[in-house]
Amino acid sequence: MKVNNTQVRQLTLQLNHSYKRKEWQAVRRLDKEIYSMLATLKQQPDVAESLRRDILQLKQVHLAAMTACEMEKAHLGQMLAKFQSQREGVSEYQQVEMAGGFIR
Repeated sequence: MKVNNTQVRQLTLQLNHSYKRKEWQAVRRLDKEIYSMLATLKQQPDVAESLRRDILQLKQVHLAAMTACEMEKAHLGQMLAKFQSQREGVSEYQQVEMAGGFIR
């Protein structure tokens, strides 16, 4: 497989679009494509050098996308912790009911 600048630019645009729209499944798919492309370019250092500017642009967008993923992961972690806390409150009602202390 020969990689060209159009492919690299297309990946950059797709990744930029996907992470900004929080399309995480698309980001995951594109991340895998980028990994595969970079593995191919390891075997073609002359091609990689000719694509250097486009690859550096992709690298910047890729870093921004991975940062956005980490931020989303942290946000989801906070939401899950909040839900867990609320669930613990509900379980307290159940414990009071089971102890016979629930007033109807």
